[in-house]
Amino acid sequence: MIFLLASWAMDHARSPWAGAGTIEADREQEPAGARRADAEPADARRRSERGQRILRAVATGLVWLGAGLTLMLLPMLTMSAGSDCEIDDTRFICTDGGQDTVVYIAVYTSLVAALAGTWGAFSRRLLGRVVWGAALAALAVAWLVNLLIISE
Repeated sequence: MIFLLASWAMDHARSPWAGAGTIEADREQEPAGARRADAEPADARRRSERGQRILRAVATGLVWLGAGLTLMLLPMLTMSAGSDCEIDDTRFICTDGGQDTVVYIAVYTSLVAALAGTWGAFSRRLLGRVVWGAALAALAVAWLVNLLIISE
């Protein structure tokens, strides 16, 4: 009988509830709780950084797409608009200076916008966001100016 009582007590001592509330049990649980508390902000920070990297990649891709389309399509549109000029045509697009102007606007704007927009997308400062927006606005203005000159 004493043997059965002693074996029951030993089994009870090995159960998961044994020692709950004791100093030793609390000491074992403290590091696990601290690791868990440290891991939660680190996971949130990691998710936030991953989201920022994705957003920066999309922003850079948007600027490069706009710059590439500006560089490839706008000079071609300009040259095709200038091809139907007559000898005595006085439109700005029909002059050599006018054709050079519209082509150079497209080329230089696309190159500067791509570089500035890339820097702006990867910058963590407010100035970077402003530069990124200005790069997209510069591309839009280049299209507007060239299309206005072409449609004269």
